[in-house]
Amino acid sequence: MTLVCPECFGDPDLQRRIKEVRPKFPNEPCNFHLSKKGVPISEIAKIVDPVFRNQYTFANNHFLDDEFMGDTLSGTLYDLTEADDDRVVTALAEALIASDEYWPPDGEDAFYIFERSYVENDSGYEEHSHTWRHFRSEILHGQRFFNQGALGRLREIFDGLHILRDDTNSPAIYMLEPGDQAVQIYRARKANTIRERESIVQDPASQLGPPPKKLRRAGRMNPSGVLAFYGAFDLRTCVAELRPAVGETVILAKFELIRPILVLDTTKFTGRPKAINIFTPTYATRMRLWKFMTTFMNEIARPCLPDDEHLDYVPTQVVSEYLTHLHKVKRGDKQMTIDAIIYGSAQNGKGKNIAIFGDAAVVEGSKSNFNYINSIEKPALKVVEGSLASHEVSGVRHVTYEVYTSNPEPEALNKDNNDISFF
Repeated sequence: MTLVCPECFGDPDLQRRIKEVRPKFPNEPCNFHLSKKGVPISEIAKIVDPVFRNQYTFANNHFLDDEFMGDTLSGTLYDLTEADDDRVVTALAEALIASDEYWPPDGEDAFYIFERSYVENDSGYEEHSHTWRHFRSEILHGQRFFNQGALGRLREIFDGLHILRDDTNSPAIYMLEPGDQAVQIYRARKANTIRERESIVQDPASQLGPPPKKLRRAGRMNPSGVLAFYGAFDLRTCVAELRPAVGETVILAKFELIRPILVLDTTKFTGRPKAINIFTPTYATRMRLWKFMTTFMNEIARPCLPDDEHLDYVPTQVVSEYLTHLHKVKRGDKQMTIDAIIYGSAQNGKGKNIAIFGDAAVVEGSKSNFNYINSIEKPALKVVEGSLASHEVSGVRHVTYEVYTSNPEPEALNKDNNDISFF
């Protein structure tokens, strides 16, 4: 069997992985660097295989094409591992071919073939998306309560969430602290009668905070009856999320934190993940989760439409409950759960919303939740004094797009892709 050593490869993280496994093998020299201890090439194949399968797929070349896409198995392995010798690459390719598991009677084909060409795989690291589809099906159409299978799928999906960082090295999970000037949370209500407006002015904490238990409606991330505080980080987004009609009056207030809360910021997933080496042990975990979170982020940001059935919200409601009650995040010496989820606004493209759950959703001085306050140490929110403001809606902006139909009637369709404003 061919024996290789870290010096046979140029990729630093692959070198480190080889050094980690090398102590468990006998002291035999590398076939290419005789002064170095060698490791069986089959062991390197075990490290390379999952990375290669996620990163590459077959090139869709046709024998009549003038230009062929991709590179051969050997050429692709050169690029991936930065091997220093043709013989090392050949031995690695042969080891991958030998360990390739497939069953032709079931229609399975070999993945590692010398004669095939490989290109980068845009659909790699999709495992969590498949797991999510199974989870949705179980929750919506199977066993909804006490479902250990669904719980296991959530653990599988969200394991490692705390280690995700974007390309600016900002974490997806972090603390929001009291006194942070960047944290201004707005919440609003429609108030079209004098009586409604007077009620809010007299008791903004109760009237603009979460409603009493019996009046709590289901939202994208909370079931009926469960305490949740939905707010926005700017005034424009706050009003837009209510979707008021022209002529309606909206009253809003600014809220501030009076104790730290732990948040999951899904808007971090609009960018690129922090660059890490492909052979880092956690690389696949991070890429699978990052790719899934870009999809999940859009799902929770979708607007709640009047015709939506509450059944549509169940999967994201269950995820929110899992993250805020069962998913543990280590902060210092403590194991904490997530208090809030930050997500993009469907009504204002650049705006951000926040959904705060459980203890953290309680507003100081609110009569709506006085029974709940007795059971916790301290509420997390309070109304900023003097921040109450009234806004009358004088205009609504709509965007018109071309509509596809199999039998279009030109006169019935507005095909101008323009903004239309009513003031």
